Amino acid sequence: MKGKQYIFRSRLVSGDIIFKYDLNGFLREIIFPENLSLSHYIWIGKFLPYNESIINKMRNSKATFSIEEIPTDLSFNRFWTDYKYKVGKKKMAENIWNRMSLSDRVKALSYIQKYLDHIRRTGHDQAYPTTYLNQRYFDS
Repeated sequence: MKGKQYIFRSRLVSGDIIFKYDLNGFLREIIFPENLSLSHYIWIGKFLPYNESIINKMRNSKATFSIEEIPTDLSFNRFWTDYKYKVGKKKMAENIWNRMSLSDRVKALSYIQKYLDHIRRTGHDQAYPTTYLNQRYFDS
């Protein structure tokens, strides 16, 4: 499906909710985590972001949840290119990547630039790609 995807995260919900929008910005699909409570379904039904403008307003609100756009390319090759440090065992890093959840892949890709800025400022050495993924630097 062409369009944008957003991932909804909250400490109150175990798992992530994914909203998929078409090219016109209308909601086309919602993917729920397996064990979502009835109260969470009711909340989502009440505040359903049926178009992209609503989800963008929700993203900018100060709430107990976060909404982040999912990059269209979540491939290992994208990670390998963006990480810019081609050392260590590429195949091992790829195996780690393939075992990661969609949510963790989004976090790992989204955090790369912040991490690279941090090591530039502090002068620390950049971690091997396998270390970045295994030690979950993106959860910092």
